[in-house]
Amino acid sequence: MGKLGLGLALFAMAATAQTAAAPAFEVASVKHSSGGGPSGDIPRNMDNSPGHFAMHNVSMRFALEWAYDLKDYEITLPDWMMGDERYDIDARAAGPATNDEMRPMLQTLLKERLQMKLHFDKKELAVYLLTRGAGEPKLKPAAADVPGTVSGPGNAAAFHNFPLSRLVFLLTRRMDRPVLDRTGLTGIYDYTVDLSGLGFNGGPAVDSEAPTIFTTVRRDLGLKLEAGKETLDVLVIDHAEKVPIAN
Repeated sequence: MGKLGLGLALFAMAATAQTAAAPAFEVASVKHSSGGGPSGDIPRNMDNSPGHFAMHNVSMRFALEWAYDLKDYEITLPDWMMGDERYDIDARAAGPATNDEMRPMLQTLLKERLQMKLHFDKKELAVYLLTRGAGEPKLKPAAADVPGTVSGPGNAAAFHNFPLSRLVFLLTRRMDRPVLDRTGLTGIYDYTVDLSGLGFNGGPAVDSEAPTIFTTVRRDLGLKLEAGKETLDVLVIDHAEKVPIAN
């Protein structure tokens, strides 16, 4: 066998070994959903049993975001994956497994069943950056073992026992570009911010005469929210079939 033939053979063996070693569920089903209620707005595993995974009536975008632990803006995919096609996914690992251990299993499942081709790339995005202000942040440390809640009154949002990531998620969903946390604050806090000057999905403010969210973030939290640009890693879906391979 020549050097080229040997090289190709070794490459094929390595690829086969890599495929065989890919984390995978023991049993899994991926099929078109028959419909039902809304899938919600947060990709999540609907089965709390260790080693079990379930998503029902979800777009493939939700499944991919969960599998790769990505935000909405960290993935580029065909329009049909945004919501036109809905799926039911049920799977079980060979033994007890955490959600983090099952994420690569779901990656393997989706790539196999939808014959998916993908890659990661760099992309410059227009964003808002949440940073620390001149003084101390107006955040009260809270107990991490208490369930988090978000309440009123009015257009103010009172966050109890939440990290700043919960506020960042809310702002990203309601503003016209993603919000990135660059404060370096990683604790669990109680904090309140006036949202009356904030719209929905980048639309006009709820109260046109209210102070902007940029003002209230500075006033209520002692933080800054400013426009900027960031180059981020983005998952790109190059190809995927709408109809999954039979279970």
